[in-house]
Amino acid sequence: MLEDIFFGKLLANQKTDSLTPHPKCLVKKLPWGSLALLLFTYIIFGWLLYTWSASWHIWLIGAALVLLIALALTAPLKILSICFGSLLKSDSQAFITIITMAFVAVVLLRWFPIFVHFLVLLSAASLARLDIQIAGFTGLQAFWILAVVSLVGFCLGLLIHQQLIIHRLF
Repeated sequence: MLEDIFFGKLLANQKTDSLTPHPKCLVKKLPWGSLALLLFTYIIFGWLLYTWSASWHIWLIGAALVLLIALALTAPLKILSICFGSLLKSDSQAFITIITMAFVAVVLLRWFPIFVHFLVLLSAASLARLDIQIAGFTGLQAFWILAVVSLVGFCLGLLIHQQLIIHRLF
């Protein structure tokens, strides 16, 4: 039943040609190695975020960051054209944009130990995105796969650390 709901849209779009693979083969095409790496990376991120702050507000910001990374990797050209397309129309806007980007670079270098964690998340998600793209999934499917695996890993990291502290195992 669940498989029919998940693959329902794919069945409607599938050609009647007998040479096309069945939609259930898409699960076999998933890049399990890079998705496992992504899951473990986000488990560690959730674990670290729990040690840094026990506030649920910070956890919501972390979950939003997880979704933003998945969204940015799914449609990078659209996001870049929206963010920077209007900022480079005139010389004064381009100058302000360059100064702002230089300031951001200085801040990132100043907080490099924190920024490294973000780079690791971005690298693992980029690897998974490339493998998903090579496997032939659409952009929307890639977003949902990245978002679900990343959020599950993030929540598992938070919950595992919380349970270990409650049961005094850590």
